[in-house]
Amino acid sequence: MTENMRRRGGANTLLITGGRDSTIRGKRLDAVARMWNQPPIEAAMKIILNGDASVASFNMDEKDIVNFMKQDFITLDSDGSDGHPRKYGTFPKFFHEYVREKHVLSMPKAVARSSGTSAKILGLKQRGVIAPNNYADVIAFDPQTFADRSTYEQPTLLAVGMKYVLVNGVLAVDGGKYTGATAGRVLKH
Repeated sequence: MTENMRRRGGANTLLITGGRDSTIRGKRLDAVARMWNQPPIEAAMKIILNGDASVASFNMDEKDIVNFMKQDFITLDSDGSDGHPRKYGTFPKFFHEYVREKHVLSMPKAVARSSGTSAKILGLKQRGVIAPNNYADVIAFDPQTFADRSTYEQPTLLAVGMKYVLVNGVLAVDGGKYTGATAGRVLKH
């Protein structure tokens, strides 16, 4: 554990995002260790033994992220869990930060990597591209305002700039407002 923590950049790179002990949620491991007057490894063991903890790790290098995004075999997805802003904000953050602001990818390439390319890799038939006889999973967003708002403090804040969403042909977002429709279904693969 000591070596892994060192390689990750230290206890200050681990943010507690969930778990049974709500008093530590939103704190970094180094702060929890100070609060408990323990070395970080002992604090980590206590958290693990208490169970059901989740963390966000801040050890990725932005240059690596950008370089990966440029590779043709990379698609967009999220492993964001409860308490993590990427659960609600992966795609809006990607389009806002890496397409509109940093120009890492063009809009057409970003859309393809977020839809058709992913569907093809996962073997999802009739999904990912707009074509006759395909399922109508379609979004329309304002590229100038589409952005994430979720944070570690407020991970469930919805994005801005999403105008329309069709899920299996059913309007789920109309003029930026959720319609209450729940037309999604589990895709077994």
